[in-house]
Amino acid sequence: MIVYSVMMPGIAVMLVIFAILIMKGNASLINCYREERVKDKTAYCVKMGQALLIIGVSIAVSGVIALFSEEKSVIFTTLAITCVGVTIGITRLFHVQKKYGGGMF
Repeated sequence: MIVYSVMMPGIAVMLVIFAILIMKGNASLINCYREERVKDKTAYCVKMGQALLIIGVSIAVSGVIALFSEEKSVIFTTLAITCVGVTIGITRLFHVQKKYGGGMF
């Protein structure tokens, strides 16, 4: 569990850094970004960054919680937090891409 507790916050820090850079308007970090298809670049970057931030924070929280115990209830709690956060974040990513990017592809 200690490996999980170290690895997850590390991954979360990278995601949060990317989220902040994207929210500041660096759209080149978004894969398949096509500037001509995006209706509102500023809103697109902010919403994409927020979705990544949700994923990063949920992963960080699960890693910190995993530090406290190796009981099964804690393991299931961290797994649930990660799954819920990633699901919400990915759902928002798809929604933002569809709304501002003119479709999924």
